[in-house]
Amino acid sequence: MPCLVALWGGGLALADASQPAAGPPLAIRLDAGAAPLELTAPISVWIDPRGDASIDRVTRSAPGLFSVVPSSAFHNIDASMALWVHLRLENPSATGQDWIVTVPVPYIDRISAYQKGGSGAWVRRSAGDLVAVADWPRMGLYPEFPVRIDARSTRDLYLQIHNYRGLDLPIRIADAVAHGQRRDLEYVALGLIIGSLLMLSAWCGVQFVEHRNKTEGWYALYSLLMAAVIATVTGLCAQFLWPQSPKWSDSAYAVLPLLGVGTTLLFVRHVCALSLAHPRFDKLLAISGWAAIAITPSYWVLDRTVTYLGYASVIVAAPLLGLVATALAWRRNNSAAPWLALSYAPQALVLFALSLQSLGVIPGNWLGHFVLTAVVALTVPLLLHTLSLRLRERKNVETRVDHLPSQDALTGLLTEELFAKQLQDVVLRASEHKEPAAVVLVDVVNYERIKLVYGDATAEQCLLRAVIKLHRVLRDVDPAGRVGNARFGLIIEGITSRQALSERMVKLIASGLIPLPGLTPEVTLQFHVAAVLLSEKIPDPTKVIFELSGLLATMSSRTRRPIRFLEPESTTPTPLSSDSAFGPGRTGAFPIV
Repeated sequence: MPCLVALWGGGLALADASQPAAGPPLAIRLDAGAAPLELTAPISVWIDPRGDASIDRVTRSAPGLFSVVPSSAFHNIDASMALWVHLRLENPSATGQDWIVTVPVPYIDRISAYQKGGSGAWVRRSAGDLVAVADWPRMGLYPEFPVRIDARSTRDLYLQIHNYRGLDLPIRIADAVAHGQRRDLEYVALGLIIGSLLMLSAWCGVQFVEHRNKTEGWYALYSLLMAAVIATVTGLCAQFLWPQSPKWSDSAYAVLPLLGVGTTLLFVRHVCALSLAHPRFDKLLAISGWAAIAITPSYWVLDRTVTYLGYASVIVAAPLLGLVATALAWRRNNSAAPWLALSYAPQALVLFALSLQSLGVIPGNWLGHFVLTAVVALTVPLLLHTLSLRLRERKNVETRVDHLPSQDALTGLLTEELFAKQLQDVVLRASEHKEPAAVVLVDVVNYERIKLVYGDATAEQCLLRAVIKLHRVLRDVDPAGRVGNARFGLIIEGITSRQALSERMVKLIASGLIPLPGLTPEVTLQFHVAAVLLSEKIPDPTKVIFELSGLLATMSSRTRRPIRFLEPESTTPTPLSSDSAFGPGRTGAFPIV
């Protein structure tokens, strides 16, 4: 419905533009103390089909040439035509005032303002993309023309507009003071937006240097590119970076946005990761992104009408592709899809709005242009957050893949071979450096019964729950491995007494007796524990698991002592040597001195 309203409104505007109204234009009363005037009253316009009419001819034939149209009307012109606008400005105050007439459209090829000078001759001043900004009447983001109006008098101002395509023509009029305040506000807003993007680009660059992640490096360049795109379409680059180069100023308005659209599509493709589920659409995204970048050189080779068709096609197609990619990623439960939708949907709306404005379907508004610019800038950090989520997920997957040879596939614990290596290292440290530790073997006694009664799926779920309970009594640095079907080996360092270890194991056994949630009927886990303190006994690392398993085998399923320890080795006194002064049958005492 909003699109239909916009189309209907655009149709009315074009219809009104075809209704001529003879006679001089109504005077526009100006108030020096008021806010800048956004012209909404009807204006007098004439389209010169050949584009070569002189100001003298226009002024002589003005009443018959010009027609009154709404100020928001779309003017369908091309490079061979010229649009003339006749404004009559009235100053009702008792003092002369300086006014600034602004046309806030940075992409106009050329706009010339005609007003009478002191000698009565028409004075022409020009601005636009095809005019070096240094030669403008006033250097700024867009064409500005100063007008001096004496006290209680009117001043006729003619605007001649040349552009390679049709456009609407917003006009703003303000006194010098109000215009300066408005201009400062625009610079501050653009400075905040572009400064934030530059800071984001610098941060990504630092992250790239630190982590050597190519994606972060490319995103640093992308943030820099988006800052350049916003600075270009708002006129900042033309004013401050290339004020002497009108040719580049004119071409950059199309070239840089195409680069921005192409790189955005490539980043969306990278985030959505549709190459396996939707390979054809993934290739379409890649081709579209690279095609948008590849057609940029054609702007300097082909005719502007042809290049504009390619530009408009890319601008219209890119939002559709991005939204479809987001929808497909959402269907696959991609965790980054909601953030991608939040970041890309506004950008798609911006591109659609610019396309409709360029076609004259909806009127242009400079305040709305600033809002759209801010929305585009906001998508950059949101897209970075989305990219960070995907990088984090991929890093986790890579970490799990790297650990697959060292981890049990079901429980995620160390394999039996790697646990044996950890066990050998801790025994070596205990024997050489007297570092306290305990080696523990935990057995889920009722695992086979659970498997027999409830099936393999429930038994595997019980093993996973058992691992969770094991982690609750272990520290992150304590190794744990699966050394049997339902048997786990633990190495707990820093344990110096049986009581400290028993307290932990009691918590484990008690937690196993709590019924597992989500399983019907109720299922509990019965743990048996066998342990050895390395401060009491230094076992053979190749035999300690066998010894602890033998200790577990001596425990009945209903034992009241589910925690057992390997006893320290017994010692015998060393016999006296044969050359001792005390014989086997001799006793004596030390002499008293």
